[in-house]
Amino acid sequence: MGRATVAPAMYDTPERRPASLTIRRLRAIAAVATALASIFVFSMAMHPSGTDFVEYWSSAKLLLNHANPYSPARVFALEKAQGFLPQSPLIMLNPPWALFLIAPLGLGSIQLGFYLWTVVAVGCVLVFIKLLKRPSANNLLALAFAPVLACLCSGQISPFLLLGFCLFLFFHKSHPFLAGTALLLMALKPHLFLIFWAVLLAECVHKRKFTILAGLSTSLAAASIFPVWFDPHVWRNYFETMHSASLKQAAFPTLSIVFRTIIDPGAFWLMFVPSIAAVLWGLWYYRANRELWDWKTHGMLLMLVTVLASPYGFFTDQIVLLPSIALALTSPQRRKYSGPLLLLINCIAIIPLVRPHASLTSMALVWTPAAWLAWFLYTTRGSVSEPKFKHSVGEALAD
Repeated sequence: MGRATVAPAMYDTPERRPASLTIRRLRAIAAVATALASIFVFSMAMHPSGTDFVEYWSSAKLLLNHANPYSPARVFALEKAQGFLPQSPLIMLNPPWALFLIAPLGLGSIQLGFYLWTVVAVGCVLVFIKLLKRPSANNLLALAFAPVLACLCSGQISPFLLLGFCLFLFFHKSHPFLAGTALLLMALKPHLFLIFWAVLLAECVHKRKFTILAGLSTSLAAASIFPVWFDPHVWRNYFETMHSASLKQAAFPTLSIVFRTIIDPGAFWLMFVPSIAAVLWGLWYYRANRELWDWKTHGMLLMLVTVLASPYGFFTDQIVLLPSIALALTSPQRRKYSGPLLLLINCIAIIPLVRPHASLTSMALVWTPAAWLAWFLYTTRGSVSEPKFKHSVGEALAD
């Protein structure tokens, strides 16, 4: 008998391949266009002067005009001109090395800047989805995560924290210098990651490999020099603003603030006691697991504790916990009701944000870091260090 031949499937024929590819491209273009249009409608419906974005835009305008981007009087004048209602200025307190990121905002109007800022914020979440290589069915979780929604509505800079952490996870083994460079984005709010910095330093010293720190140092140096060209006194101006800022009286939805309020509301140093205790725990946790340490597994629990014990921060900063939440959902020991429980926590967290005159510093949000941590431990059954679990997430987090 002669060898049987099978006609190629229709989608394998040369005539069909270009058509199929064209359709996929058209669908992708249509999806991107729809997303951009949706973001445009959202940004036009929002009033940027009523969001945290106004502080970044005002500082960028001043910087590009070679003025002090931390000047309360000048920032307030720009904000009021845009319809800012509060009677005190909203000043950007990020270090000067963050100015390279916001400087382009000063080239256009506040409405255009807010639109582009929102596009980039969504892009940070999409990069997280791409690098994590999660099933498309679970992508909605990332976009519907309460801190993500809060970021989009408030115009906060927090999505860049998520981007920096994801890039670090992606590059830390294959390209450690690039991983260190990506940490510049986490340094936009360095106080949030005290435990992370301590454990990273301990790992570099233990392994005697300092390439990651070299990458971080290089990026910090370059970003620190950038604003000096526009304002030679920018660092002095920043420290003067920080010295006069009312951080000692400010209330943030953090465990550290609650701890200080209970012990002695006037003792500012008490805010750092939970962080110090958490740093000691982090170093112990690293020492106990240093031979098998993997940032893609051990680092997830570490990040949850880091955010829980941070001295001060906003609800939007919890967007950096998305990798921890996503990783827990891949646990082979995942509990039956972990999904509905996560949805419940997420929905309750959104409630304070949809009320009139909602604030990111509302104490109604103080419970959320502890809730994410408790959910993570419940979902994984404390198994994040087990080889079986590490193997299961190896495909989810790209090397």
